[in-house]
Formats: sequence, structure tokens, C-alpha cells
Amino acid sequence: MNECCEKLKPYASLFLRIGLGVIFIYHGFGKVFGAGTSLGTAWNPSLPTVIQTLVAWGEFVGGLAILLGFLTRKAAVGIIIIMLGAIFTVHGKNGFSLMNHGFEYNFALIMMCLALIAGGTGPLSISCPCSKGKE
Repeated sequence: MNECCEKLKPYASLFLRIGLGVIFIYHGFGKVFGAGTSLGTAWNPSLPTVIQTLVAWGEFVGGLAILLGFLTRKAAVGIIIIMLGAIFTVHGKNGFSLMNHGFEYNFALIMMCLALIAGGTGPLSISCPCSKGKE
């Protein structure tokens, strides 16, 4: 078992990227291309249009970037900002527990983004040519 785990270690960032990428592509896609969302400008009438647009496209494009390993750390920072916004505007007042619509899920996603920022992009990525291995 230990030998198997050691062989998987180099792929930890890839697994994180796949998980986060799929989650944010899914949520962003619904906000951008869902019925009545007007390309991300009308999915939440309680938010200003500019915030709706930034969140919707940030989730969708950020999810794609993370999945592909392109500007991964920058995309992860963007996702953290979106999740902090969700905590402060929606979920925070409900406490931590997901069962009470709290910020537990947002917290887990932030921690996953921080792990990517700390650990790097990992294998099978489309790194930005300007990063010269720094991504």
C-alpha cells in the first residue's frame, strides 16, 4: 500500500486541479449559460450586475484554468476571493455547518485552493509560457 501511495504523490496537485476545476466549471457554467442568466448577469437579483458577472465568469473561467493547469495559482486566488465573498455575503450568518447552509463547503474549497497555491500546478498542465516554471 505504501509503495502505491508513493507513486501517486506526484499527482496530488493534478487530483486537486481536477476536483476543483470540475466543481467550478459546473457552478460557473450554470451561472453563465443557464436559463435566464443572461451570460452571467442575471443569476442572482440580490447582487449588483457587475458582481454577478465577475462571480459567474470567475467561477467558469477560473475552473477551466485550474483544470487545465493554466495560471493555476492566480485562478486559485480568484476562486478564494469568490468563496470569501460567498461566506461574507451569504453563508457566514448561518455558521459553519453545511447542514445549516453555513460556510463549511466554502471553507473546504478555500483550503483546496490554498493547497494548490502551496503545492503548485503539478503534472499534465498547460503552464503559461511567461511563468518559466514558476507556476
